[in-house]
Amino acid sequence: MHDEIHVVVDSISAADETFLKDDPRCHIVRLILRHGDHEWIDGERPLAEMFEMVEKTGKLPMTSQPPIGMIIDMFTELVKSGKKVIMLTVDSVLSGTYETCRLAARQVMADVEGADIRIIDSKTAACPISGIAMEVLEHTAAGMDIDAAEKMARDMVARTETFFSINTLDYLQKGGRIGAVGALIGSIFGIRPIVHLDKEGRLEVVDKCRTRKKVLKRIVELAAEKAPLEAIFVAHAEAAEDAEGLKAQMHELFPDVPIMLTGIGTVLAAHLGPGVIGIFVRQQAK
Repeated sequence: MHDEIHVVVDSISAADETFLKDDPRCHIVRLILRHGDHEWIDGERPLAEMFEMVEKTGKLPMTSQPPIGMIIDMFTELVKSGKKVIMLTVDSVLSGTYETCRLAARQVMADVEGADIRIIDSKTAACPISGIAMEVLEHTAAGMDIDAAEKMARDMVARTETFFSINTLDYLQKGGRIGAVGALIGSIFGIRPIVHLDKEGRLEVVDKCRTRKKVLKRIVELAAEKAPLEAIFVAHAEAAEDAEGLKAQMHELFPDVPIMLTGIGTVLAAHLGPGVIGIFVRQQAK
């Protein structure tokens, strides 16, 4: 097996819930959360505990990128050991992690002769990032070079579609990510938006439903419209039953397409709240 190419993902990828966690060729950069006097790295505390903190205090956790020095140290250690690096980050519209990692890579490549680090904006979040990382590791283990692997990863990014729904608008309102009026309307009328990430990774509301049942039905319809598919991903925040239901529906529609199901992790959940659920699909290459 070739192992000269390693992959780095950030913790929003939900890699901890996949076999990537135990693959020595995969490295996870962990984001940071703070709530009052408590600080922890993504993955150290369960989601239910964080939601309980919010319920007790009425205050959201703060999230932040890992320090750039930590990323520089990781990249430096990898390239000095002869590894080439492909890093897949969470959507750059949602987080500054992509830009921070680009800066870190630029510095390490300037400091270490022969260093080769490629930073890719996934333009999505959660488990589809891990799905791309798995493909990169599989193909590079079989001998694919870094140029071809980067091209393949970017092509998979372009073919990935993201749809998710927020069960409560309270978190977005408290976090200042939507206008107070929009949040109030949603609270009064029970409107649940379905959000899509466009090709630049920007959020756009593609539909609004008044009940959870309608949300789950509509999100499957939207994802299915992107067929033919080569991979399906389902992610959620404390909504395991609904997530299993979506997985079953997608499997019925696309019985030969692999499906990955994970949580969304504490960082995304800190901004989106409990009950978030999403379907991500990767279209077949044309």
